[in-house]
Amino acid sequence: MLKTRPGKLCLIAALSVILFSVCPAQNPNSQEVILQETIRLSTDLVVLDVQVLNRKTGAIINGLKAADFELYEDGVKQEVTHFSQDRLPLSVILLMDLSGSVSPALKEIQSGALLALERLKEKDEVAVIAFSSDTQLVQDFTPDRKLIIEKIGHIEKTSVIGQGTSLFEGLKSAAIHMNKASNPTSRRVIITVTDNIAWENHFSGLSEKEVSDRILESGSMVCGLVVEGAMTRTEKIFNWERPRNDIYRRRMMVDPFANQTGGEIIKSNKAEVNARLALLIDHLRTRYSLGFSPKKEQADGGFRRIGLALTREAQKRLGDVVVRTKQGYYARPRNPSGD
Repeated sequence: MLKTRPGKLCLIAALSVILFSVCPAQNPNSQEVILQETIRLSTDLVVLDVQVLNRKTGAIINGLKAADFELYEDGVKQEVTHFSQDRLPLSVILLMDLSGSVSPALKEIQSGALLALERLKEKDEVAVIAFSSDTQLVQDFTPDRKLIIEKIGHIEKTSVIGQGTSLFEGLKSAAIHMNKASNPTSRRVIITVTDNIAWENHFSGLSEKEVSDRILESGSMVCGLVVEGAMTRTEKIFNWERPRNDIYRRRMMVDPFANQTGGEIIKSNKAEVNARLALLIDHLRTRYSLGFSPKKEQADGGFRRIGLALTREAQKRLGDVVVRTKQGYYARPRNPSGD
C-alpha cells in the first residue's frame, strides 16, 4: 500500500518578475525561486494551467497573449500578473491501471515508453504509481528518463497487478504524493493510463468529492489516456445503459476529475497507446500558465471558483473556442507537517 501524508494547500505560485540576465544567488529562506535563470517565481500567487481549442476542429490555439483573457475569482475580475507558455517545468505522475482488463496493453507501453518521455524537458520530473485494488509507488519523482523506463519495464512485478480497479484510491494516492514534487512551482499533472472500467458499491470506498478535494489541494491537473479494447466494448454493451440511480453500483471514471481541473482525455487502442501518450504530453507543452494575486484574503479555507474566458475581441478574431482550466481551488493554509 502506498503510504503518504495528507495533502496540503493546492499549488499556488506565479510569476512576479521576468529577468533577462543571470540572477545573483538567492537567500535560501527567500519566498522567491529562480527558475532557469530567467523567471522569478513567488509562492503567494495562484497559477492556472490553460488550454485553448477551436471548438469545431479541436485544434490547439497558440500565440495568445495575457490581454486575450478575462479572469474572475468568485465573480470578481482579477489582474493577470504572470503569463507564459511552456516556461514552467512539469511534475508528472504516471498513474497506471494494472487491472486484468488493461494488462494486454502493458507490453506496448513498456516497449515504447521512450517515445512519450522524450517529449519532456531536462528539468521535468516523473513519478510512477501503479493501482488495481491497491496502490503502489513504483518510482518516486526523478528527471532520469532511463530509470523511469526501466521501472515501467518491470511494472508487472508489482504486488498490485490484476486485482480489480480502485480508480478513486489511485487518484487520491497520486494527489497526495504530488506534494513530494521537488519543484514547488512546477505544473503538476496526473496522467492516468486506464481503460476507464471501474465499478464500486455505492456505500463503500471514497466519494468523488473526497478525491476531487485531494486533487484540488495538490494543485494537480488530471489527464486520462483511455485504452480501449475488447473489455471496453463489452462494458459498453452490458453496462453503459445502466440507470444512473443504480442502488447497487456506481461507475468510477477519470472524466469528472479531468473536467474539474481543466485536463484532457485522449482515447487510444492498444497499438497506438504510446503515440497517443506522446501526443498528450505534446499538448501539455502547448498550455498557457496564467498567474494572479487574489483580491480576497488567502487561507480562509473556502473554495474559490475560477472563471476564465477570452475577451470579446479575441473571440471575434478566433471564432468559437473552448477554454480549459481548473474550476476552482481551496484557499487552505499551508501546514508545515503536511496534515
